[in-house]
Order: sequence, then structure tokens, then C-alpha cells
Amino acid sequence: GNKYWCTFADGADFLIVIARTSDAPAGKRHLGLSMFFVEKKRGTLPKGVNGAPIPKIGYFGWKTYELAFDNFRVEAADMIGEEGQAFYYATSGLETARAHTAARAIGLAQGALDDSIRYAGERRQFERPISDFQAIRFKIAEMATQIEAARQLNYFVCEQIDTGQRCDKEASMAKLFASEMAERVCSEGIQIHGGAGYTTLHAVERHWRDARLTKIFEGTSEIQKRIISDRLLGRGRN
Repeated sequence: GNKYWCTFADGADFLIVIARTSDAPAGKRHLGLSMFFVEKKRGTLPKGVNGAPIPKIGYFGWKTYELAFDNFRVEAADMIGEEGQAFYYATSGLETARAHTAARAIGLAQGALDDSIRYAGERRQFERPISDFQAIRFKIAEMATQIEAARQLNYFVCEQIDTGQRCDKEASMAKLFASEMAERVCSEGIQIHGGAGYTTLHAVERHWRDARLTKIFEGTSEIQKRIISDRLLGRGRN
């Protein structure tokens, strides 16, 4: 089979592979999956695994692979935990992963804000810096307010995680709010830079491209809304 979106597949020292080890009951395909630890030499892929980097529009700091498994075998001794429990192992860290993604989004937005403040102080029009104009000042104020709101929400979620409290709804809120905020703020950063923001001469364009991904991975914005609404309406799992 094939697996898309395998981050650091070439540079990692091991792979975590989830494989079906038993048939799943009707309507419960998440059951019967087991997790395996596969050691490998860094810079290579194991025998029976081939792959190539996926061409992305951002997040160039890491390579993300599509992997193809053909006659690839794992040992029973390499199983992580109990057989058939891979789904639960994989999903047990989603709250932390979503807080992590929210933090990335906040950092990207903060970078766009910092760059925009700097640029607005340097760029001059009509013999004055553009930071003197109300249109620019109000954009900066709104950007900073949205960033701080996301940061404080994520701090709360991180505290819940650190103290062992359930916070799947709140983690989804933080991830949803921060990622949507980051794209808006980075877009406003490009607007403040004007035409210069649409070039690769300023980092704000990279912030914008990378922020767009935070709305997709670790569960799309639509998935986060589903989780939040399920919890509020009493339709989620206990």
C-alpha cells in the first residue's frame, strides 16, 4: 500500500508503521490495526519501501514523503503495545498535537506582525512612514489583538494538558482559532507590505504560505468545528 504525508521519512532513524493485523467488524474499520516500530539507517528507506518527496508550496524546512510498501515485512516483536490498539495509540496524542499546531500558527502570525511593524516604520509615503497612517495602524492593532487572543487560549489548553485534564474541545478551539487567525494576519502582513509583500524579498510571503498549512494538518478546520459542535451538542464520545 501507499502512505502520503510521511514527514522526515528519509532522515529519521525509525518509522512508525500502522498495519492491519486482523479483520475489522462491520462499520468499525479503526479496529484490527496494530502499530510497529521499524528501525532504519538515516538517509535511507527500509527494504521494501520506496518513496519520493512531495512537492509543496511551503514548509520547506522539512521533506515530506509519499511512501510505497511492496512486500515489506515487520516482525511481531516490533509491535508497539497491544495488538489491534493502533488507532487509540495514534489518536491519544491529538490534543497535544493540536496545541503544538496552534503554537506554530501563533509563531507565524507573530513573525508577520513583527515584519509588518518594522516595514511600516521604514516604508515612507508622502514624506512620512506609512505607520503614521490610520489604515496601517489599525491593521497592526487588529493583528496584535488576534495573536494575543490565540496565544492565551493556547496557554489555557497547554495547562489543561499538563495537568492531565481532558480538553479535546478546547484543543480543537485553539487549533481552529489560531490557524484561521494566522492566515488572516499573515495576509494582512502582505497587504501592509504592498507589492513588496508579493515578492520573495520579504519573509512575510513565507509566513503566509506556511500559515495556510496549519488549517489542514492535525485535522482540518472543518474537523475541528465538528469536534467542537459534537461536544457542545452532546453528540461526541464519552
